[in-house]
Amino acid sequence: MKQILSVAFLFLAQTLSAQNSFVKKDLQAEWMVFSEGKYRSYQETDQVNAIHILLEPSRYRGDKLLLEDDEEFSVFLNNQLWIDRTKRVVLVMDSLPAKLLISLYRKEDITTKNLKTSIVTELSAMSMSGPLTREGNDARNFVIAAGLLLIVFFVFILRFNPKLTFHYFSLSKLFSLRESDESQMFARIASSANVLFYLFASLLVGYVLMVMVIGLSPEYKLQHFLKAQSFMDISVRWLQISSIIVLAFFCKAVVLTLLSVLFGLGDQSGFQFLGFIRSTLLVAAVLAVCTGLYFIMNGSNERWYSFFYSSLSWLMAGWIILIFLKLIRRAPFTVFHLFSYICATELIPFLIAVKVLYE
Repeated sequence: MKQILSVAFLFLAQTLSAQNSFVKKDLQAEWMVFSEGKYRSYQETDQVNAIHILLEPSRYRGDKLLLEDDEEFSVFLNNQLWIDRTKRVVLVMDSLPAKLLISLYRKEDITTKNLKTSIVTELSAMSMSGPLTREGNDARNFVIAAGLLLIVFFVFILRFNPKLTFHYFSLSKLFSLRESDESQMFARIASSANVLFYLFASLLVGYVLMVMVIGLSPEYKLQHFLKAQSFMDISVRWLQISSIIVLAFFCKAVVLTLLSVLFGLGDQSGFQFLGFIRSTLLVAAVLAVCTGLYFIMNGSNERWYSFFYSSLSWLMAGWIILIFLKLIRRAPFTVFHLFSYICATELIPFLIAVKVLYE
């Protein structure tokens, strides 16, 4: 654990070190304007308030895109609003899709004198006196550092309560439709041991969402909330979304407890909630490994991130079917009564989650 913490500290120290940058490529030669139904090269005589740049970010790995103006402007990525009314934007090239159309809009006419668009390379202050070496990008540093911290957290809960850890990460128990004797685990949902797993699950789900958002082009509203440009910004967004997720877990526990009493299934609320946390941990762990390793290995195919992101809805829907099959063997009620209970406790939260993720 000491070695893992040391490595994590080195990544954090590298990212937080003082940096300088130099212009690697001026993109003014790549400016285009949309005229007469098609794009053409920008000319100095053009009086326009919008310019467009077609980029292949994969050609500039480790670099950053700098957009800067004295007046406020708006940035569109692939015809989707990304940032509105700003004077300076820095985007990590590795976090952008394979092909990207950047559109910049400004109230007043755009000229080569007031708007700067360039590819910059950041250099640590210590390397300025010697050979120029390129720093790693912030998104990659976050994926590695956060992944290491999650591994440390997992080792901690494994050492703290190995029996409960194996219960939560048991794939056979997740899919088993037979009744199992886990009453001791269900009795205290709010116990300190269980709360640790809720926190770990929220951090894991937040990590998966952040990696997917970094790899996807802007398409959904959630991505605008999670967008960030530096290591610290990405880390803060991760903690914010994880806090929202753990709050949602506790709200779900309260709703399950109340509705189970209302529907006469009070003794099944603990079983249902624990199964939900178990499925969340297993699914998030698999997706975290897949997306994290793919990103670290410089995977830039947006289709893979899109596939992982869209699979979340199918996995959540699969849990609804699975818990229905589990409860139908445990609850002495009619199928219609149980279906109404599932709609209130699982289907409605599922629809809310889909709206938040895919709107």
